[in-house]
This record gives sequence, C-alpha cells and structure tokens, in this order.
Amino acid sequence: MRRLRIVSYVLLALVGVGCSFTSSTTPEEADKLVIKVSSSDDAEWCEGDEIAVIECGAAYRTSQCIHVEEGGDATFTLEEPNAECEEFGYGAIFPADAVIEDDSIDLSRVRLVLPLEQSPDGAMFDISADLRVAPYVTYEAMPQPLKLEFRRVTAMGALTIENLPEGSVINSVKLSAEGATPFAGELVVDLSSGAVTYDKMSSELRLSYKQGVSSEQMLYFITSPSVLKAGSLLKVDIECGEQHYEHTLTLDTDVEFSVTELPELVVTLEKAPEPDVCTFRRVDKVTSGKAYLIAAEHCVAQPIEYSKYGYLKSVDGDTDDDGVIVFSDCANAFYIEAKDGGYTLRQVVDNRYLYQYKDYNSVNVDAAPTEGDVWSITKSGDAFKITNVSKGKYLQYDLSYSSFGSYSDSRGTLPQLYELEGEVILPEEGDDGGYDGGDDGNEDDGGGSVGDSTQTIKYGLELPAKPADGAYPNAKWVVVRYENEDNYTHYYDVDTYTSLWVAYPLAARHMGSIGRPDAWDWNPYISTSDQINLCSRSYAGDYSRGHLIPNASRNGIRGMQLQTFYVTNSVPQVQEGFNGGIWQKLEAALQNIAESETIYIVTGVAFNKIGESRTIGYTKAKDDTKSVPVPNYFYKVVLKIKCDEEGNVSDAMTVGFWFENKYYDNNTYSNYAVSVDQIEEWTGFDYFPAIGNLQTDAESNKSWSEFKSF
Repeated sequence: MRRLRIVSYVLLALVGVGCSFTSSTTPEEADKLVIKVSSSDDAEWCEGDEIAVIECGAAYRTSQCIHVEEGGDATFTLEEPNAECEEFGYGAIFPADAVIEDDSIDLSRVRLVLPLEQSPDGAMFDISADLRVAPYVTYEAMPQPLKLEFRRVTAMGALTIENLPEGSVINSVKLSAEGATPFAGELVVDLSSGAVTYDKMSSELRLSYKQGVSSEQMLYFITSPSVLKAGSLLKVDIECGEQHYEHTLTLDTDVEFSVTELPELVVTLEKAPEPDVCTFRRVDKVTSGKAYLIAAEHCVAQPIEYSKYGYLKSVDGDTDDDGVIVFSDCANAFYIEAKDGGYTLRQVVDNRYLYQYKDYNSVNVDAAPTEGDVWSITKSGDAFKITNVSKGKYLQYDLSYSSFGSYSDSRGTLPQLYELEGEVILPEEGDDGGYDGGDDGNEDDGGGSVGDSTQTIKYGLELPAKPADGAYPNAKWVVVRYENEDNYTHYYDVDTYTSLWVAYPLAARHMGSIGRPDAWDWNPYISTSDQINLCSRSYAGDYSRGHLIPNASRNGIRGMQLQTFYVTNSVPQVQEGFNGGIWQKLEAALQNIAESETIYIVTGVAFNKIGESRTIGYTKAKDDTKSVPVPNYFYKVVLKIKCDEEGNVSDAMTVGFWFENKYYDNNTYSNYAVSVDQIEEWTGFDYFPAIGNLQTDAESNKSWSEFKSF
C-alpha cells in the first residue's frame, strides 16, 4: 500500500509541487531519461509511484519512481527515450492510470479521470484520485535530467459526521449534490497552457472504506474545483455495517472546493436511530412455542441454510457468561414446539425442521419431514440433553470442529437454551435470501435476458466454449443457480480440486453493502469427497482462500453472496501484495464499471502456459490432508457489449489481465492488461464465443483505457 503523502489536513490544500534537479547522468543511466523531483511542501513521492509522460507530443510513456531520499527528493526514470525527435517535448500526469489514452495525442485536450468511487486509506483521501499535471515543455535537445513542474488540479474536501451511535464503524459514504456537479468524472487538461476544464462530471461521489473507519474521524475526499451555493441540498448516505443512515444538509453559505481551500462539511444526525435487537436469556425450562438459541462453550448454533443437511456451525454467543445474548435479529433462533410427547426444533429463519436421517451425526432439515423430527428435552445440570427420539443421539457442541452435531456418545458439550424476550425479528429482505431447494444447477437454460430498471443482463455471454473431449477428463461444468437465476458457472477439475475458471455477469443489482459473512461451505452440486475442507480455515502457508468470483461482486443479494463462499470458488492465492493488493484493486475497478453497465467476466487460473513447463508447488488446507496444486497464474477476461434497437449485440470490446501468483509492490493493474486472444493462446480456452464474428476485433484489444471508454 502506498504511504500517504500528506501529514496534516492543512497541507492538503497546498497548490504547487515544486521540482528542482541537482544530479547528473551516471554511466548506468545513459539509456534512460532521468527525472529528479523534489517537493517544496510536505507532499511526498513514494517508491513505485508512476507518472504518465507524454514524450515528443506523440506517445504516452510510464515512468516509475525508483528512489526517494530522506529529504523527499525522488528519482524517476524513463526507459529507452526517443532520441530521434525533431523537437524534444515532455509533459506528465500523476497518477499514470488516470489518463484516458487516445490513438493520437492532442496536447490541448488530454483527458483524465477523477474517480466517482474513491477508496481512502483510513480517514485520509484516495491517493489515486489526487491528480497533478506538469505542463508540456519543449527543448532543442533531450534534457538529462528532465525538469518537470507538477501542480495539483483537484480540490480537497473534508466531512465530519456527528451523532452516530458510539463505536460505529463507517464502511461507505455517498455524497449527492442537487443542481450542481462538483465531484468527479472526466476532466480535460491543456498541457500547453495548463488550463483545466471539467466534462462529464457527476454530482455523486462514493467513499468506500474497505477496513472501516471510526465515526469520530474526519473524512477527506478529492473533488473538482467548484462552488455549492447557499441553499443547496447535499444528501449524505452512510453505511455502518448493516446499519444505514441518511441525512440531507442544507448549506447556510457558499461552499467552495478549490486547490487553495479545504472546506469542512459537518453532518449532524438529528437522532441516531437505535437498531432493533433480539435479547435472549438463559433458562432452566422449556416453554412450547417460544424461540430459543442453542448455545455451548460461549458459542451459538447457526441454522442450516442453502443446503438440506449439515452440522450446525457456530458464532460467538454469551462470551461474558452473564446469561444474556443480544443479536440484531433472530436468524440463529429455533422454535421449540410440543409434538408426540417430545418437541420439534424449527429454524426461525426459514421454518424448516431439524431431523435425523439414517445413522449420520449431521442433521437434516426439511419443511415437512416424515420421520426423525421429534426430540426429547431433559434438564442435565445447568444444560439440556436434546435427544432425537428415533435415533437416540443427542445434540452436542464438538470442540474439535467448532460446531453442533448429534452423537450417541459423550464427545462434546451439552447445550444451554436461551429464550427470546419480546417479538421475533427476522433479517431484512435481501440480507439472508432464504433457502432455495430448487434446481440442482447442472443444466444450461439456453440463455435469455433478465433486467431491472437500469441494466439488462444477457445470460450466456459470459460462458467460454466447452473444451474438446479429453482436454480435462475429470472436469465438471457446473451452473450455480439462486432461485430462478444463474449466479455463476464454473469448470471444476476434481483431479486438482480447482475451478479452472468461473464465469459470471456483473451488474449494479448484484452489488450492495451486505456485510461479508465468511461462511465458507461445501458446494452442494459436487461430491464432498471431491472438495477441499476450507469451511473453517484457509490453506497452510501464506495463501489465502482466493475468491474467483468475489464476495463484493455479489454482496447485493444475500443468497448469491453466500454461494461465492463455496469452497470450490477458492484457490490458494498469495495474500500480501496480490489478493489484498493489485488483484483487489482490479476487482474494484470492474465493479465500478458495472455500476453503470453490465459486463461479463471470466476469472481463471493456470498452472502453466501452453507449451511451458513450470514447477508447480503444492499446499494443503489446514483442516484437510489432500494436497492442492498452487496456480502459477491468475487471469481475468472481461466483455462489454453494445446492442441495436432490437436488443441484439451489435458491437463488443474485451480486455484481459494476466498475473503471476506472487507479491506485487504496487497496485497498477493496467500494466498487466493483455488481449483476450493472448490469454486464449496461453490457456487453450475459447472465451466469449456467444458474440460470434465480433470475437476477431473485440478480442484483439489489450488496452485498459480503450476498454473503459468503449
């Protein structure tokens, strides 16, 4: 992660980044253009920073900071500069990936992007949105070193939110200004004169805090220079976990966003709403018809969702052992009701009953079981013995697996019961989605379109062609469905316990603010023996459970989101500097595009390129003995389309990204953009065959900027 350049919010408003040059060229730098930069204020450069250099008015080049001295001086280099120019001219933009590259460079109209979605580091601003430019300067001979003078062209703002509940953690803030466009979008810079104009701007800006920030912190953001007039309305939407707050601020005076001022906006919630809660108290007897938590070892049993059987996984419960458990809803509760001299246990969240089948220690659930659903409940010390009448097994918390099962021997801890006070509160619609016991998900529906008010999804466009027989003899083509809709398709190889690729559409409706569940589970469409046990813990070593379809690409629909936590959607991925860095940044960039238009994505892995023979490492899940090969490569291929008046695909554009499974010291994912044609050559798969004869032109593109502007 880049180190923040600003040490005080007062300094955020400083305009110039002065540059001076003191050193000469060394023999080792003879084939490089050396750029020496020093700042006259506290705005610092960091190693790995990249600037886009316009060389001789004809080409965009990327220059990287290779050294920063203690005093703040920085050295950039430009490899193999063009020595054949009739006139040597140079201008530059920071950061490099802000540039919208065109086929031909017009120095008077260099287009840049100021992100509408910003991801500040902590309470500070998003460094990738801090735009600076160096005007274009010409020389009779190539300068060595090159002198460029940067100036900031974006403004700063600060936001304070008062009266949130104590201890609240802010995950995102959206600002919406009525009748004005002060925030972000595209801007045009005249590098000859330094003039800046703002075009295609939006009056909305979203600040996303991946790790969350304290509600007591001041929040900084980057915006275009502009003025919000007195009387204007500024709507502020705040997400704190699962809590959502809204406030409309009426401005008393003009608020000017400029490169020399730092206005502070203060939002005071009139009254911080108290969230609904469910309070459960430990009891010594059972009352038929009441709702209860089943608890042991300071843990609470969770119901079985999105499956027909399993062990009852656990979440934290009465950790202070005071006899009281408070949850935001009753999703983990069970109705206990009298039946046939015993009781039934019914999950509050979906009204399915617990029962036992054959001689298994796990538990089954069904809306109308025909046998094995009656349990006796007797007091045993300060706990209860909850025994299945027909099987003779009783519920216990097994410390070895951190879950509740039904066993005939005394291997675990007997549960305690906590009774609900007051009314049952269910999760809000969209937060749990309910159980889907429908289609087994292994057949293709043959396409079709489903849409909402803003975007249409054309199912099937995301799918690669099915490989020729024999290419992967033990790979399975599996469609994962939620309710009546395809969620994603994956090509799962049981020999390597690996999904070779996962294909899915991505639209705004798929994304939201539902909290990350981390509820890893078996894929119900594949035999458990053909999967790796990643349900509770990750792989050994430095590998994370790397999602192929990200959680954040389905966190708008709870049922779909939970399906991204099937263990078959996970592969061992280097966490530090990859899964938690450049890879996550790429995923966020694609999600940002999908907020306004549907895109189609295939995410895959490769152990070798075709014709290549690299060593393949192996690891194991911490809770499994099977050896899993570690992919040497990760990739994404992405499709955009345009449709004619009849809704038929009339044009298309793709781009690919190819990475080694390793640490990256910066997050500039655009450096790893390649054509889909190239990835097809490396993997042997045929991506996006559904676009037909549009493939030839669409799949030759390797420019991230061209793809974004399509």
